[in-house]
Amino acid sequence: MPPSRAVLAAVVLIALAACGTQNTGGGGGQAAKPATSGTLTHAVNEEPDCWDPHVSAQDVTSFLQRPVYDSLVYQTPDGALEPWLATKWEISPDSKSYTFTLREDVVFHDGAKLDAEAVKANFDHITAKETNSQYAAGLLGPYKGVSVVAPNQVKVEFTRPYVPFLQAASTTALGIASPATLKAGSDKLCAAGDGSVGSGPFRSGAYVRGQERTYTKNPDYDWAPKSAGHSGPARLDTLKVRFIGEAATRVGALTSGQVDTASAIPANQLGLLKADPNLQVLDKQVPGAVNAFYLNTKGALFSDVRVRRAFQRAIDIDTLVKSVFQGLYQRAWSPLSPTTPASYDASLENTWPPDPALSAKLLDEAGWTGRDAEGYRTKDGKRLTVVAPIYGEAGTFSQAVQGDLKKSGIYLELLASTDAIEIGGRLDEGRYDVVELSWARGDGDILSHFFFSDQTSKNSGHNFAQVTDPEVDTWLTAAQTAQEPAQRAAEYAKAQKWAIDNAVVVPTYVDTQNLGASKKVRDLRLGISAHPEFYGAWVEAP
Repeated sequence: MPPSRAVLAAVVLIALAACGTQNTGGGGGQAAKPATSGTLTHAVNEEPDCWDPHVSAQDVTSFLQRPVYDSLVYQTPDGALEPWLATKWEISPDSKSYTFTLREDVVFHDGAKLDAEAVKANFDHITAKETNSQYAAGLLGPYKGVSVVAPNQVKVEFTRPYVPFLQAASTTALGIASPATLKAGSDKLCAAGDGSVGSGPFRSGAYVRGQERTYTKNPDYDWAPKSAGHSGPARLDTLKVRFIGEAATRVGALTSGQVDTASAIPANQLGLLKADPNLQVLDKQVPGAVNAFYLNTKGALFSDVRVRRAFQRAIDIDTLVKSVFQGLYQRAWSPLSPTTPASYDASLENTWPPDPALSAKLLDEAGWTGRDAEGYRTKDGKRLTVVAPIYGEAGTFSQAVQGDLKKSGIYLELLASTDAIEIGGRLDEGRYDVVELSWARGDGDILSHFFFSDQTSKNSGHNFAQVTDPEVDTWLTAAQTAQEPAQRAAEYAKAQKWAIDNAVVVPTYVDTQNLGASKKVRDLRLGISAHPEFYGAWVEAP
């Protein structure tokens, strides 16, 4: 697959969710005894381009493969880390190596047993050049290699201290697949939605592209992490996921009872769901990188910091977020979400409000003093045009920003296309001015993926701002090295403040995952990345 293809989908996805606190599924009243059978049907708004979590950068791939793949470590919904496939781990004093002791009772869906060789095979697959990993390999940071210490012990080594690794090891992207299946190659693993083989509570079942994927209970499952909310096999016999891209159709399927749960509920539909006595709404802010515009600092337009700052201050983000999302979203002040564990810099709040007058002054200073017939600013006869590639369709919020920028004479050109090669070429070659995206991760090290000098699109990274600042690299490296959470937070704070002060990013709103569900659905919860966890869920009988 093309190098940037998996990145593209993440670039264009703008979650339609509502701000609030998480609720657990349940209809209230007297507690019922959990059912240990039944089917739950869940509707999602998109389908993965690639089903291999070792390759794909899509958030939806990580979510939809979580029932199949377990990880060495588990991150609880509140951000704590605990054992999963690994019973324990030892970290070297210099944080350059991690030795995991594995459970000895874990069996993959194909009958193979988990051991150190299996874990090594997975890390070898992730880092192999031919795998063309778009995200998982990046999670390994300064990776050196993996070795088998004993049949049930494996050591992962790095070239320098790398504290974020434990959290990275909890993600689906570093999930552990049966070694035999890895031999199929990335192309087949990407395409085979029904060919995934892990050790998770659900086995991969029938898959009809564009319609539905089915998962079936793994009756042998007995190695859930302590805080999973359940133990033993999953309560559901079957989990079905339907792909329904149209929001109105997805909501209609929920309200009519065709599906039991549905993700990505538009803000203007939440009131309808909350008013329905048969439905409930679960919601949770997503940790990681908020929805934001990343400005290409190496491009002709935004290499001028005055123009970047003018763009940043020209957008009335507060008003747009309230209008588009009906007051249900939180306006973002930092590239990090407030729910990102031990990372968010709250001191940035209210420090860069919209300022059209300042924006006008900066553009004047930068030489954009002319005006064309439509009121857009010009320089040497050329319109002030900000090129924004979009894979798919431009979202409502993007269009609202486009309209708001016109007031300041800035034309935001939303180049929407379903041609992955075309959009990927633009990203790899730097033929863009801004890229809008968000990224879920329960660790502040997500900043490294966006601002480390070597994390460019050509290197399958996400440094779309084209930042190459040695001082930023030093801060991010120090954060990866620091042992104490407070010290890591202090280094991440420097990077956040630098990014805002230099206008290399314009944060807009905090992604919030919401989910509508029938009140017959019980014990459903949202995990650390705010995706539903179906392992302990069950459905009351009619």
